[in-house]
Amino acid sequence: MSAPETHEDAPGSDLGWYMGGIWFYFISSGIQGVMFPWIITIVLHETSTRVGIAQMMTMLPMLIFTLFGGALADRVDLRQHLMRLQMIQTVPPIALAIIIYTGHLSYEVMLGFGVLLGVVGAYVMPTRDAMLTRVAMASLKGNIQRGVALSMSGQFLGQVGGFLIGSFAWLFGAPVLFVTQSLLLLGAVFTTSKLSPAPPSNFGRPQTSQLTAIKEGLVVIWKSERLRPVIIMMFMSGILFMGVFMVLFPIMVRDVYHGSSLEIGIINMCFFGGIGISSFTLSRLKPIRRQGRAMMLAMCTGSSVMVVMHFGFPIYVVDFLALCWGLAGGVSMTQSRAVVQEFAEPHMRARLIAAFQLGSMGGGPIGAVMTGYVIAYLGPLDAVLVPVALMVVLWLSIFFFTPLWKLEAMPK
Repeated sequence: MSAPETHEDAPGSDLGWYMGGIWFYFISSGIQGVMFPWIITIVLHETSTRVGIAQMMTMLPMLIFTLFGGALADRVDLRQHLMRLQMIQTVPPIALAIIIYTGHLSYEVMLGFGVLLGVVGAYVMPTRDAMLTRVAMASLKGNIQRGVALSMSGQFLGQVGGFLIGSFAWLFGAPVLFVTQSLLLLGAVFTTSKLSPAPPSNFGRPQTSQLTAIKEGLVVIWKSERLRPVIIMMFMSGILFMGVFMVLFPIMVRDVYHGSSLEIGIINMCFFGGIGISSFTLSRLKPIRRQGRAMMLAMCTGSSVMVVMHFGFPIYVVDFLALCWGLAGGVSMTQSRAVVQEFAEPHMRARLIAAFQLGSMGGGPIGAVMTGYVIAYLGPLDAVLVPVALMVVLWLSIFFFTPLWKLEAMPK
């Protein structure tokens, strides 16, 4: 006998508490999104290659642990598991604040900080997204696309708030902001505790090892004509675009525009604000039917933005371009996540979500290191043209050799 999947007895307030947790968590994440590159690039004044390596180390745990995080999330009460993980995440920022305050900051310390948060984050992401489906079933009458769009709008607009706070690092000091990050994570723990219980959906099914569970999820994805092209596209886009965002923007701010944490924060706010705005807009509209076409057209915008960035316009133009890129990115990211959420069976939802996240984030470490070396060889402005050329090849390959362009939303 299986546990109920929809949790129809769950109160409608679950959506409010879930979104509250999203806001607390991603405001904290936004602070880190400014502080980490600011310390590595501006405070420690590392080279582009070492900036790329540092950013790679923050994302590398996604490659190693995300699938294990998804397999574990399918076996536990999601609410309790998410609370424990978020509580663990409060510790590294406090420790780093103490290290900075006592004058022991170093490149190696920052690498360790990034790896620790990355490991726990690899378990948090599939758990939180699997919880979203439960909440959408109970509070949004099963409208998964709207649930994903609302979640992403809260995620990225929350990060904008964090970027705004982090951009004043030069004024408040790093220790104060890292303590603030931990307090916000405690707020996420509190709001998560208010959600309805979310016991595992595989109740009554024979238990397998985590490696077997992971293999089952990967086999489902590889055989699926819906999921396979989506994850391939997101993985390759991570290689080509994520490195630009995480490595090239901070280097460009320092070496081309001679800025600091404020300029890094503003670019981040524009990019993630664009994602949040488009995600929220999609949550108010009817679900998109031609999901594949929407994703592929949105991907073209990132390439167009980078071509214009190559000409070295004033930084306020770069901010505007980042906003446009974010608006298109919100469409692509919302639809790709919705495809996975709609397709996944309840008993293996977290595993498929984890595999999607591995695909979408897993290209990031490769892209970060590659971008660092390309910048060292070509300079920041010429380096943006390399991923543009590769994206053209990727886009045409997906168009001609996969069914993604014709992919449509699954009927309810």
